[in-house]
This record gives sequence, structure tokens and C-alpha cells, in this order.
Amino acid sequence: MWWIWPLYIIMLFIVVYVSTKLAKYVDLLEHRTKVSGAVLGGILLAGITSLPELITSITGALINEPDMTQGNILGSNLFDIAIIGALLLCYIKKVKNAKLTKANGAFLWMCTLITALILIFVIFKISIVIPFINVNFLSLFCIALYILSLFTSSSDETSVSGELIEQGKEATISTKQVITRFVICAFILVFVSVVITFLSDIIADTYGLGKGLAGALFLGIATSLPEIVSSFALLRLGNFNTAMSDLVGSCLFNYMVISIADIFYVSGTVFRTDLQSVYLGGCLLGAFLFTWLYYYLKRIKTKQSVFTTVTFGVVILSTYVVFLILSTL
Repeated sequence: MWWIWPLYIIMLFIVVYVSTKLAKYVDLLEHRTKVSGAVLGGILLAGITSLPELITSITGALINEPDMTQGNILGSNLFDIAIIGALLLCYIKKVKNAKLTKANGAFLWMCTLITALILIFVIFKISIVIPFINVNFLSLFCIALYILSLFTSSSDETSVSGELIEQGKEATISTKQVITRFVICAFILVFVSVVITFLSDIIADTYGLGKGLAGALFLGIATSLPEIVSSFALLRLGNFNTAMSDLVGSCLFNYMVISIADIFYVSGTVFRTDLQSVYLGGCLLGAFLFTWLYYYLKRIKTKQSVFTTVTFGVVILSTYVVFLILSTL
């Protein structure tokens, strides 16, 4: 299967290019319209870049592989939050003076609450199934919080973290053309990301990687690639607020994804009680708590010192490193 790697690399290049374009179009729309960065980044862009997780998780549930479903979602979320730590370290000057809107805080506490509940259910092996509809309580709770986030983001204050500097060909096109190109890029990204997901699964099977670990590491990173590229592209444009909304919003969308997968999995629940899930849940909960603390301090004082920015960047990023170490034990 020598052809897998060249095809995989080609798909990666396409994702990088399309994700960069999507980030530019989102930034342009935020500047040109009255739509907040929370809606554009946390709902629209996050939903698009998280569609690979949706397709992968539903597939895992349908083919009776719930371990990969949960590992993929939790692994992707942990990786997404680790990206925030990387952004703090790579773009210190642009981040330390950026302003974060209220919606980011709402997204963060919702994700923290869901992660804490999943960890508790996993550690104590709790399973609450709603009678008549035969759906796990966690699934309904995640869906309810995601719906709540739609109302939270729509009422968020409009605030752009960067300066309006339109350069290149995108600066000369109309808003209608920006929207059209955004939609086209979104369809391309979804298609290519799905291809990458299946290629990642083939590679994982070929090299004998465990389903849970492959979902958390290899497949989780692969499906998070659109968020990585779009977030770094947004921050290069000076828009940290929307970049963070994209990442945290993707985490919240992913929790809705695992809930949908749980509904499709009729043989039980996708919320597993294995040791790998405990490691993932614990590290992810720590990552969300540290990120929320950074957000809280940022709201109190917008201009943070270099020391504070670097410290939180290292701490948030270290949660993923801790998980990698625990996975080898």
C-alpha cells in the first residue's frame, strides 16, 4: 500500500491551503459585517472544521467500535486545547494585547462541565440511560449545552482582536464573493478531511495501532488539522479572539458529535470506562481549567505580561505531553 502515503501528503497540503483561505474569509467577514467572532469562529468555522470528527464518530458507532469514537473525540479536544497553548508561545506579541469576548468564556465553562461529568462517569462506571428513548444522560446534556451555546454566541459583543489589514486578492473581492468562496472552501475541506480520516484509519490498521490509542493520537490529530491551520492563520492576521473561538467551539461541537454517535450506537453507550479514557479525561479537564483561568485573567486585564502568556502556554501545552507519557505506562 505504498500509494497511501503520497495520497495522504497531497490531502494534507490541500487541507492546509483551504484552511488558510477559510481563516482569511472568516476574518474578512468579521471586519465587514456585524457578526461576532464567536458566531463565525465558534459556531460556523468550528462546525465545518469538526465535520471529520462527526463522520468518523458515527462510522465508529455503526461498525461497533465505540472505543475509537470516544478516543477520537477526547483526543481531538485535548489536541485542540494544546493548540491554544502553542498559539500563546508562538505569537506572544499578538496574543498578550488581544481582547477576548464573553462567548469564549461560555464555551470554556460548558466544555469544562461536560469533561468533568464524563470523567466522573468513567471513573465510577456510572451509566444513566433515559427510559423510553434509550439514550445516555450525558448525550442529552451535551446536546442541550450546545444548543445553549448558539444563543450565547449570538448575543456576544462584537470585538475583533486584530487590525483590519486587507491584503492580496481577497481585499478586492466583494462580501458576497467572500461568502461564496467560503462555502466552496468549506465543501472542499469536508471532502478532503473525510478522505484523510479514512486514510488515517488504514494506516493505523496497517501498523497495528490500538483503536483507542490510534483514535486519540493519530486519528485525533488528523481530524484536528483543519483547526490547527485555520487557528494559526487567524492569529497571523491578528485575530486571536476568533482563533480561540474556533478551537474551543470545535471542542463543544465535538461533544455534541459524541452524543450523536451515542444515539447511533444501539448496542450500548460510546462512553467507555477504560483506563485510557481516564487518562484522556483527566488531562483534558486540566487543560480546560488552565485555559479558563487564562481567559478569566485576560478578561480582568487585557494586556498580559510576556511571563504570564508564556507560563500559561507551557502549562496548557504540557497537558498533552502528560497524556502522551501516561499512554506509554
